[in-house]
Amino acid sequence: MQWIAPCPEEDQFSVLVPRDTSDLHGFCHGYPLRRHKSEHKANEGSLQLRADWEKYVGPIERWGSCNPWEGHFGAVVLPCCRPERMAIVNYIFEYAFMYDNVVESAAKSTINAHADDIALDETEYRTVRSVTGTKQVQSKMLLELFAIDPTCAQVVLDSWKTMINTTATKDKTCAFRDWEEYVDYRIIDTGAPFVDMLMRFGMGFVLTPEEQSSIEPVVRPCYAALGLANDYFSFDVEWEEFQHAEETTMTNAVWLCMHWHGVDVSAAKEMVRQVTNNFEREFQQRVAEYVAGHGRENRRGQVYLRALGYQIPGNVAWSLRCPRYHPHLVKEAGRLLEENMTTAPDEGYESHVQEHAKRLSVSEESESSDSSVWSGANSPRSSISSASEEEGEVEEVKLGSEVFPHLLSPAEYIAALPSKGVREAFIDALNVWLMLPDRQVTLLKSIAKTLHNASLMLDDIEDSSPLRRGQPATHTVYGVGPTINSANYLLLQALDEVRGLEDPGGQCLDIYIEEMRNLFNGQSYDVYWTREAVCPSEAEYMEMIRQKTGGLFRLLARLMIATAPAQRNRRDIPLLPLIDQLGEYFQIRDDYKNLTEEYTEQKGFCEDLDEGKFSFPLIHALRAQGQEKDNQLWKMLEQGRAAGTMDVAMKRAVLDILQESGSMEYTRKTLQSIIGEIHGGMGQVERQTGCVNWVLRLLVMRLED
Repeated sequence: MQWIAPCPEEDQFSVLVPRDTSDLHGFCHGYPLRRHKSEHKANEGSLQLRADWEKYVGPIERWGSCNPWEGHFGAVVLPCCRPERMAIVNYIFEYAFMYDNVVESAAKSTINAHADDIALDETEYRTVRSVTGTKQVQSKMLLELFAIDPTCAQVVLDSWKTMINTTATKDKTCAFRDWEEYVDYRIIDTGAPFVDMLMRFGMGFVLTPEEQSSIEPVVRPCYAALGLANDYFSFDVEWEEFQHAEETTMTNAVWLCMHWHGVDVSAAKEMVRQVTNNFEREFQQRVAEYVAGHGRENRRGQVYLRALGYQIPGNVAWSLRCPRYHPHLVKEAGRLLEENMTTAPDEGYESHVQEHAKRLSVSEESESSDSSVWSGANSPRSSISSASEEEGEVEEVKLGSEVFPHLLSPAEYIAALPSKGVREAFIDALNVWLMLPDRQVTLLKSIAKTLHNASLMLDDIEDSSPLRRGQPATHTVYGVGPTINSANYLLLQALDEVRGLEDPGGQCLDIYIEEMRNLFNGQSYDVYWTREAVCPSEAEYMEMIRQKTGGLFRLLARLMIATAPAQRNRRDIPLLPLIDQLGEYFQIRDDYKNLTEEYTEQKGFCEDLDEGKFSFPLIHALRAQGQEKDNQLWKMLEQGRAAGTMDVAMKRAVLDILQESGSMEYTRKTLQSIIGEIHGGMGQVERQTGCVNWVLRLLVMRLED
């Protein structure tokens, strides 16, 4: 790349691929092609994903990202990736191909944009195994990403969500009117920005907001060239499928040129190639201008753009003979891949590779449950964002009736606020073990949302809290009376939904009443201690947590156990102690965060002190001082209680006391102890069921942040 300086440090992981001409099949003029030295790690990552997919989701019928001739997709597209990150990056690439191949045809993907990144929320699959299995794979993937590099991993996850939210609502049957409209869509649909973020993760590279802003105009033609080259090389196999399908349109630039200009396939391909070449040259020009201008001294920006430029020839080279676009090559590719993998330098994977590689040569036409890990050649898209337009069989129960707008408005208000999605993720996690059908899971999630929203509305009134999730609390918008009435209505709605559960033992209503009684009893102690200025003991506080905070988690768990298929023999799993520990951790973590400045944006600085609540750290500090009401801490709390609020200076003085008394450190150690018990409890259930719960492990990891 004469238009940008070499980057020896980043290029050390790859080799320059010699070629006879300056282009590749009429593409990539002046773009050097590099191939990663640790390509075997890319193949290992793909193999592991496919093994996990078969284990958790189901049979695999199509080829993914491997190419034994020109190189694995990740090896030629991301030649600057750190060797130690090659396996996880290409595990994700392979997941992307499986997502396209299988999930798109069987599900409607709905990513919860407000889920606080606890899990990717995909819930409408046709079979229990595909629902829970896909979540297992996703969670394992995210756990590894965040364990390696939390900062870069968050960027990857945010990009994924943006892509899903951008493309899921696009009606692909609508005609594109011109190149600009199509390219804008295709850039996102092919996942080019997502691959970019994976590249950054692989390099351990995070751009500052200023760098990102200055580079954004430069990268668009690169993304466009990648998307159109994908269309060019995938067209033949897509066209073959299109001839036997009922669709009337194709999302492919070659087909659009045929439609726009009334030309045959050959002429349309040439048009696409020329437009792609224009974008390739435009990218080179923009990079050169950036390097000569305000990016002259920005080596990080130059390194990033050089690495991004490698994607263009890598994508084309991989496309030339990848079995995904050339199904007649599947058998030969499987044979060569087996040979390559069994001689890979990383002998630690050899037995795993041989176990799966011996099945590589199964015909691409096989679609049975015994189909090969590597067989199959359909669905050539490299996009991971397309969602099926098919509606799920079960729709989530919706709030709302035009007859009662005044009754439901407060409930709809709080339901529209951003949510962390913890309880929904919790249900998904338990379902890894309990294997409830989709209809039950959907209804349970609705019950969870309904009850949680009702409790939040009532809690905010009882605590006189002005904020909820960074927005005005419901009662400050609609008034106390209407909010209470709306919350009570939600409690009845949840009861009605519980009646709709498949309940062979007739236990669900009793469970609901029992746990709701516990929840309100626990809340009564919290309110009483606050109102009467009574400091509970630590044991009393933990029992309050068990009843109040743990109540909803335990309710959901017990409902799931009661409705679990009896034939799966999962009803005797020791889940409830684990659930109580999760409730303890959740509440004490919330207490701790409330007394740190990081919490201020959502709830206000040390809001518990304004409300006069006795939180876990405060109880420890008061008990440490002997609870005499003439001590300094008590006096501060009394002043705040009398005024109905506490000023910032007083709050900081209280925090100083909590630090000096060791209460904050004691709280941290308590959280560490509880999380250790949670991991022990998870391990016990995993051993009993024989199933590692990656979904729950991811949830716990995100709670630890």
